[in-house]
Amino acid sequence: MTWQFDEMGEFGSEADADRWAKRNNIAPQDVRITRKGEGVELEVRRSALGDSGSRHNDRRDGRRDGFF
Repeated sequence: MTWQFDEMGEFGSEADADRWAKRNNIAPQDVRITRKGEGVELEVRRSALGDSGSRHNDRRDGRRDGFF
């Protein structure tokens, strides 16, 4: 099975992205963090974001981008 991930934004460090995911109650297995330039990009497994698209384009915690 191929998992689909949604981009949550860019963060200054892996620790920042990890804190954001924990604050939003996202399990570590639902998170993918990759290096991107000076920072990192955080992606979250789509199934971890909710059901039936009720949060379409909602990046939780009221943010559309990460912290850079």
